Amino acid sequence: MKLLKRTPLISLGSSPILLKRQHWVGGISGLAVLAFLLAPWSLYDKLWAIAYGICPQRPGHSLFFGEVQMPIEAREGGMFSGFLLGLIFLVIIGRGKAIKLPPPRKLAVLVGFIALMGLDGLNALAYDLYLPTPYTPNLFMRSGTGLLTGLALAGVMVPVFNQTIWEQSKAVASFSTWREIIFAMLLVTIFWAVGLSGWKQLLYPISIVAISGLVILMLYFGVMLASILLRSERRVSNFTELAPLILIGLVAVAIFLAATSTVRYTFFGLGPMAAWR
Repeated sequence: MKLLKRTPLISLGSSPILLKRQHWVGGISGLAVLAFLLAPWSLYDKLWAIAYGICPQRPGHSLFFGEVQMPIEAREGGMFSGFLLGLIFLVIIGRGKAIKLPPPRKLAVLVGFIALMGLDGLNALAYDLYLPTPYTPNLFMRSGTGLLTGLALAGVMVPVFNQTIWEQSKAVASFSTWREIIFAMLLVTIFWAVGLSGWKQLLYPISIVAISGLVILMLYFGVMLASILLRSERRVSNFTELAPLILIGLVAVAIFLAATSTVRYTFFGLGPMAAWR
């Protein structure tokens, strides 16, 4: 694989502000994770709280495992799960640092996945407005189109992220062959079928995948934004230099989720969550 190397104007590693704080990153991140695990709430409440500010969490739009509602709606849960599964798949096949978008035809298919979810959303909106619709909205379509959209987001976000962050990146596409796309689709299809089973034992595994995907996708945006604001685009050469940007991104994600949750709670209270406490 060819590597694209860009000569940085100012090395991120030489930045006095970031260099002095690199050794703090692991400790601060570890303390944050420990605080999350030790907080006096159930794991279910914690997962629900993370999604609370950006997802309506309506029972009728959510999967149930046993008699317990998943803490994120089917469409959003599918999208974030699909992103995480797609990201893992790309890392496994050695495309974690790919810098190119998929070739035009393959990119068109990925864009088609996103359009499919959009059409399903418009169909649901028309149904809610009592307008004629080709089919009744259902969890089968919500979760399925969400998963495909998440997979598409992984195929696009990975190269965009790498172009923004890394000094050196692999000069290959995230998805370069039809076989890769088919295998990735098979992976999310298996996850889809498992999620639709409704087995109560799967509540936490499926929910953790979805909520983790939410946080990681937002973290991708947070790290890119931090890189742009600090004028350190394409100057990171290793994970030690990336660590401060990850910490800044995590703080940004936490602030965003806390702000949106505060706004929702102010106007709507706990909403459906009250029924599960």
